[in-house]
Amino acid sequence: MCTHNNHRSFDQLLSQLSTRLINSESAETQDCIAEAIAAFGSYVDADRCYVFEFSDTMTSMSNTHEWVRDGLSAHIDDLQGITEEELPYFFNLMKNTFRFIVHDVRTLPEAARNEKLEFEREDICSVVCIGLVANQKLLGFVGCDMVHKRYHWTDDDVRHLSLVADMIANSLERQRTYQQLIDTQRQLKEANSKLQALATRDGLTGIPNRRALDEKLLEEVRRAKRQGTGLAILLIDIDHFKAFNDTYGHLKGDEALKQVATCLDAVMQRSTDFVARYGGEEFAVLISTDSAWQALRKANELLDAIEQLSIEHKNSPTEPYLTVSIGGYFELPQPDAEVASTISRLIDNADQGLYQAKADGRNCIRFR
Repeated sequence: MCTHNNHRSFDQLLSQLSTRLINSESAETQDCIAEAIAAFGSYVDADRCYVFEFSDTMTSMSNTHEWVRDGLSAHIDDLQGITEEELPYFFNLMKNTFRFIVHDVRTLPEAARNEKLEFEREDICSVVCIGLVANQKLLGFVGCDMVHKRYHWTDDDVRHLSLVADMIANSLERQRTYQQLIDTQRQLKEANSKLQALATRDGLTGIPNRRALDEKLLEEVRRAKRQGTGLAILLIDIDHFKAFNDTYGHLKGDEALKQVATCLDAVMQRSTDFVARYGGEEFAVLISTDSAWQALRKANELLDAIEQLSIEHKNSPTEPYLTVSIGGYFELPQPDAEVASTISRLIDNADQGLYQAKADGRNCIRFR
């Protein structure tokens, strides 16, 4: 047995470990905890030293760190998720006194029958456990066993193990606080991403909304100016949509809007294409392209694809199916062009093209 003449060196070791823990990253924290329990185990010439952590509800515990003297069996893998029902005497004593000190397990009362059986299974003769308490909360405990031999735990043993417990408890609490901060930051980031998505997505159709279109126009005009590429915008309006709602009802109208949005999205598949709900029964398509002809070809594809959805619209002058009118405009933004005026010009000209398409009988395309 240890003569305890090395109190000062043990205190110095704990002081060094504590200093390291204060400034440690997560991985080093685990190493320091392992060193601390190994130091105490060697100090009292013990057979096993370990750390258990309680669940948040304090109804179960698991072995998280274990030091075992050479030649003895480790039990950490067997001591996971131990419930309060399995060891009620131990749980009750630890929760109320934060200590479990047994010099001879044979002296345990009848109420600790389960505990005695567990100690016998692990060949434990003497055991001491000190609670890990931080911010008035019991996080777990650090403990020490004597196997095949009985030992009377001294006041110095308990004092030193209590110092180890305080050091580990503070480290675990710091880690938990840090992890909670990381989790909170992650949750906030996810929530912000969801809010951003909601803010830029149309609630009915699921495609980008007018706000998203405004942001995309700003981005694409700037890019087109830098790269010297062209930009086209199509404004698409469902023909006689009020008559459609009056005939089939607003639920069918909503369904038609969703079908049109899905169709537009399916046709415009390039990563540089952008489809948005412009408002009401209007949609907008932004196309990065080298020529007005390419944009016009895409507009024709859209016109045909929507009519081929075969959405019945019997009270429309363009019957029998739901159709759209499309206004388009293409421009090659100059390097010195103002972004705001370019955006305004794109939308205004496409809008005039749409107005002309409606005036010319609808179910057609007009480019400016």
